[in-house]
Order: sequence, then structure tokens, then C-alpha cells
Amino acid sequence: MASELRVVVVGDADGDHAVELLRDLEAHWSRFIHDSDITRLNHAAGSPVGVDPSTVTLVATMVEAWRSTDGAFDPSILPTLIESGYRTSIDDPYRVTFLPDGQLVVGGYDSGPTMGDIVIDPANTTITLPPALVIDPGGIGKGLAADLAVRHLLSIGAAGALVSIGGDMAMAGTPPHDADGWSVAVEHPDPSHGTLCTLLVGGGGVATSSTRSRRWIHDGRERHHQIDPRRAEQSSTDLASVTVIGRSGWLAEAHATSALLTGTNDVLEYLDDHELSGIAVALDGSVLSTADLSLTTLGAPFDQLLDAGAVAS
Repeated sequence: MASELRVVVVGDADGDHAVELLRDLEAHWSRFIHDSDITRLNHAAGSPVGVDPSTVTLVATMVEAWRSTDGAFDPSILPTLIESGYRTSIDDPYRVTFLPDGQLVVGGYDSGPTMGDIVIDPANTTITLPPALVIDPGGIGKGLAADLAVRHLLSIGAAGALVSIGGDMAMAGTPPHDADGWSVAVEHPDPSHGTLCTLLVGGGGVATSSTRSRRWIHDGRERHHQIDPRRAEQSSTDLASVTVIGRSGWLAEAHATSALLTGTNDVLEYLDDHELSGIAVALDGSVLSTADLSLTTLGAPFDQLLDAGAVAS
């Protein structure tokens, strides 16, 4: 998944089981693998495709995330990502995304099919994408994979587990050393600043979306992977990053991406409306957080931020 992986296991379960599961999920879910379920779906031109059961779970989750964010999180932005230059995997130049010929739509922008038109048949493990719609699991794939890996570790005997994939994480069960919660360091969007703050999380998921990660040069311009589906173009948000605490990794990821698009004026209202805890860092260096996180140095320069304690259920 082109990300650093961290697995923390409390108890007797072997963390290698989570690694094996994640490799299997990547083989089914990556748009950079030519025979993955996602690639086959994107090239099926409206025909049903038999997929792994995990892919049924993935696509159903993607549709639910699209609905729960009122379309602000939209996995059909893949054509815009490709047009912006994000065709090749960032860690393997031999892995390239190929899209079908013909006019493709971004569901939140173009007239035509949307994520709501996807047909999922769990009984027969088939999925049908409407013609002209293609999808990219992106960040929600990492968040859901972390959720599934944690669930698997608990099912084989772990007392507690945390899985972080590129900073998108899920955690459940007993934390290490019988602590009151899982300690989660939130990184500053500028790596030179190190840790922004530390959260104490009871369980669920934590995810960060940023315009500062996964950047590249295309047609002489610096680009990032945050796409606004309402305009089918790179987002012009004035936020550098948003970190969200949610009841699962995939939910935190979907809302972190959506909240990032709202900008500094509306991000806290968005989080409050969705009953989420979160921290936003603006491009100008200011920091915003939901009231329950109680950042005592709100808006101060990053190197003056103190650790913040928050317990999320």
C-alpha cells in the first residue's frame, strides 16, 4: 500500500498474521496491480465481476463513506488523479494504473453515474460498476485494511491490537502495559516539525489527510492527491492537514478527507455536525481542534504545542 506499516499486539497472537492479511488485501485492492479486483472492475464496462469477499466489503464501505459524507468523499475521482499525474505507484515505477478507453466521469462533478449506482451482490460476491465510473480505494482502503487486521488479530487471541498503515490506524482491546488508552502521536504536516501532539484513544480509528504528503510535479506544477469531487480538480483548501478520531479506521479516513476540503472556516463545524473529534492545521500555521481535545495552546506555533489528552470511545 506504499506506506509504512506498524503492528502492535498485546498478548500471544503473532503480528505476522496481520502482515499476511494486508498483503492479500493489497493484491485484491490495488489499482496499480493489473489483475487486482479493482483493476478488473474498472475495466468491466458495466458487467458484473466476481471478486474476493474482502472486495465486497471494501466497495460497500466506499459507498457508505460516500453517503455519510454527502459525496464529499468520492472514490470516483480516479480520472482526475490520473490527469494530475498520479498514474504510477510512488514506491514502484513498474506499477502503473491503466484506465479504460472512452469518457470517464467523476460522480460528484459530471452528470452521469455516481457511487450510489454501484450494484453489490454479496450472495454471489459480484460487483457491477456503472459504465464510465472507475474507483480508487485510496486512503479508505488503508483505513479499512487496518480495521480488518485488528479484528483478525483479536480473533486469533490477541488481547489488544493496533495497526497503522501510513498513519491511518485502527485499535481495539487492551492497550500495552494496561494503560488507560492507546497513545497516538499526531505528526505535523511539515516533517521537520516532528510531532504535533499526542492523543490517548480508547479504541476505534485515527486518520490524517494532508495536502503536504504524496506530492509530485506534473506539467511544471506541484500537485497533491487531495481532489475536490465537486469540481473534479485538485483541492484549493487552505488546510494542510486534518486528523480525525472515529469509531473505525475507514470512517476516520473518509471524514478526514472530507473535512480537509471544507477549509479553515468550516472544518470545526463539519466535525461537530458529524460528532467527530479532530485537529486541523492550516497552511498559515494556525491549529484548530474540536473542544473535547482541549488543545491548551490553540493557534500557537507548532513547536509550542503541548501534548493533548483525549479519550475517544
